[in-house]
Amino acid sequence: MASWKKVIVSGSSAALSSLTLDTALPVAQGGIGASSLTDKAVLISQDSGTDAVGALALTTNGSIIVGGSSNGPAVEAAADVAGTGLTAVTGDGTLAINVDASQTQITSVGTLGAGAISSGFGNFDNGTSTLNTGNATVNTLINDSAVASSHITGSFTGSFIGDGSGLTGTGLDVDGLSDYNAQTLHQSEDNFLVSDNGTEKKIKFSDLEDSIFANISGDATVAGGGALTIAADSVENSMLANMTQGTIKVGGGSNAPTDLDAKTDGQILIGDGTDINSVAVSGDITIGNDGATTIGADKVHGTMLNTDSADTSTIELSSDTLSVLKVPNALTIDNVTLNLNSGTTFDGSGARTLSAKTAAIADGGTGLATADQIHTFYTAGGSDLATALNTDLGGNFTIGNQSSDTATFSGGVIVDGNLTINGTQTSQNVTNLLVEDKFILLNSGSASGDGGIVVQTHSGYSGSALFYDDSASRWGLTKADDTAQSATSATPRQYIVSVSGSTAAPAHGSNPQDFGGASGNRIGMMHIETDTGDIYIWS
Repeated sequence: MASWKKVIVSGSSAALSSLTLDTALPVAQGGIGASSLTDKAVLISQDSGTDAVGALALTTNGSIIVGGSSNGPAVEAAADVAGTGLTAVTGDGTLAINVDASQTQITSVGTLGAGAISSGFGNFDNGTSTLNTGNATVNTLINDSAVASSHITGSFTGSFIGDGSGLTGTGLDVDGLSDYNAQTLHQSEDNFLVSDNGTEKKIKFSDLEDSIFANISGDATVAGGGALTIAADSVENSMLANMTQGTIKVGGGSNAPTDLDAKTDGQILIGDGTDINSVAVSGDITIGNDGATTIGADKVHGTMLNTDSADTSTIELSSDTLSVLKVPNALTIDNVTLNLNSGTTFDGSGARTLSAKTAAIADGGTGLATADQIHTFYTAGGSDLATALNTDLGGNFTIGNQSSDTATFSGGVIVDGNLTINGTQTSQNVTNLLVEDKFILLNSGSASGDGGIVVQTHSGYSGSALFYDDSASRWGLTKADDTAQSATSATPRQYIVSVSGSTAAPAHGSNPQDFGGASGNRIGMMHIETDTGDIYIWS
């Protein structure tokens, strides 16, 4: 079964399940200088020097080892351990020291542990000494004083358990109690003492509240529990705080009511999607404080006109020719990019033809541009075409309308945006490939499967691959001529050895976490315990 195996290197500590030596390990190397030990013996050091470690045989029942400044360690018989009143009872590997039955009185003891005194002692008399104890349970308490045995006298602290029905002389003096000094009375857990027609009872704080709230009436009432309700139609204008003339109440920050000044001359109230504001009307139209609106001079543009402002009686387009039939004022044309057939100014006295001139489309020329001339301009190439393409083309466009068309650029190609290739194969015939990206994504068409890099070692476009084995969840290698350039999967000949590291050793029985889907394909993975330098290999 595969598991972590520790590699023993210089300076590391060994973790071995068993160890067999061909020779005795010297004392200087932590050994005993011998290949065997005395039967049923323990190791001891010598009196002095650095010679071999010795052994003491413990073959007698109950014998023990006792240390000494000069003669120890030495074997001591069990009988020597027992003293006056004590008897040693021995067995095979056992020793018990028992107190003799004649020892019936203990004259002095130290601190007794838990359970040291058991039942059956009879009467226990501690004389006039004070008895200090923790919790004590007494079956029958007998008072040997002048007071009757059913009473206890004296001064007591702590608490009594019971209903206190047999206690007398326990009058309650409220003035002698400390102040509560808080406003946190609990609705159901804090109680008051009340005399119910001569019978003492307790009353909860919530019941006391409800009794007080029941007497409240008028525009507002309070229900049990303290909920205040203002009656409908009860708040009159006279109850509201004064407002400045010309202000209105609106919802303000945090939805709180606030007064808004709405009296500024010539301003109107308008919402902005979040709030309401008093603003002056501006732009093409203004408004007076009497409500009259005024359109400013030169504010009406052609785009503001209704569709019936320009029809076949005002503008005509026929055979790529734009004709202005009538305008309210004189129309002036520069006669360079546009041509007016009767001069540069049109006063509306008659129909005129307006045409685009060649200069508006191509460099030079005096005649008007036809549709064929425009097409020739775009197909002729040169600086005119470069200028035309170096503009906002208005959206996506396609060069060529056949999939078999091939576009060839004699010079370099620079793509400032993203480059998308929809073909199934991309070939780069370069001596050295320079990629500025820090990461290259392979296998982007799928979230699973093998993928990697093939170095050609055969003229048939096959070679050795460095690839990610998806089924094993580990990086692997193939040999020369092993993987074709069109392969979609590969079988690893070897796996890449990966190394993890931390200040802790790998837990016994744990698996490598980062790579390998099963024990068999994790072999060779390494872990280094960084604070000790110890090395572990999964095998």
